[in-house]
Amino acid sequence: MTDAAVVGRILREYHQAGIEPSGIRRLTGSVRGTRVSYWFGEPRAISTPGGPSGVGAPGGPGGPGLVVRAFRTDAPLAGQFRGGRPAAVTDWLRSRAATLDWLEEHAYPAPRVIRTRSGDLVGLAGVWATLATTYVTGTPLRPGTGQPRLLGEALGRLHALGETSGRAHLPGAVGAGAAIGRAAWDPERAIPAALGRLEAQDQVILIGWENAGLGLPLLDLGFCLLECHLDVGQPGNRPSAWHIHLDEKRIAAIVAGYSRWRQLQPAEKDLLLEGIRFPAAYVGAIDFEQALLTGVRGRSMDVRLERLQNRLAVSDAVADLARGHFG
Repeated sequence: MTDAAVVGRILREYHQAGIEPSGIRRLTGSVRGTRVSYWFGEPRAISTPGGPSGVGAPGGPGGPGLVVRAFRTDAPLAGQFRGGRPAAVTDWLRSRAATLDWLEEHAYPAPRVIRTRSGDLVGLAGVWATLATTYVTGTPLRPGTGQPRLLGEALGRLHALGETSGRAHLPGAVGAGAAIGRAAWDPERAIPAALGRLEAQDQVILIGWENAGLGLPLLDLGFCLLECHLDVGQPGNRPSAWHIHLDEKRIAAIVAGYSRWRQLQPAEKDLLLEGIRFPAAYVGAIDFEQALLTGVRGRSMDVRLERLQNRLAVSDAVADLARGHFG
């Protein structure tokens, strides 16, 4: 199997959606593996049967081109994608597409799903199950005035959206019968089993929704309060550059942006420390599992342990500062 063969099948699957790209580029993965993604540049037009156009202005949820992610249907999903429980690739992709479809219905800025020629959210190109979304343009978040606040606003708006729309109405009501899945680190699934920030014009658009779904807002917020300290382009040959060095200004900006859309409940404030530590431990567990499975030893394993220890060590101070700014 070659890239050309897989791309040809993808183009046939989305033919009636108007995909006639001027350029194609492989983004991640390989056709020799279990997953691969491609960028299709500047299509002639994209129509979404049964819904509005999937392309918006550059810098918005649409932007030029689209991204198609393909997963082999005859290979099991990685543990971090299926939340610790077995799941068929097509079912998992439908739940991801349903999440994005629901966000579009509620005008939340996120990549938009491109339907197949038959109007389905998920396509089948031979042995590959595919999910096509619009390509989000913009530049990665970097330290600077106002940017952490934009990230906090994006997260607060997302959490407020779920509450005001009614959590009970999320599953099964969108995506042609597809149900929104659970978030990857939702404790109901993650504990027994034991995730791109972009700036575009005047808003942040969250991408990489593979692990998104119903879950606890506090865990998203806790992860954000830690990881907002890391900048894009950290040197890979300096492990200490990936440690969290406390920056109260960033924490204050995240809290200010988040609070514009949503206020924390008293119980959430009480559990903020746990909300910070749990995602760090969850991601660390996945990292250690993959390292053990691939035979990582010595200094490389020490680096992973030091990174986790750093996040747990600073979590108390991060929680205290955040509580103070939440009021």
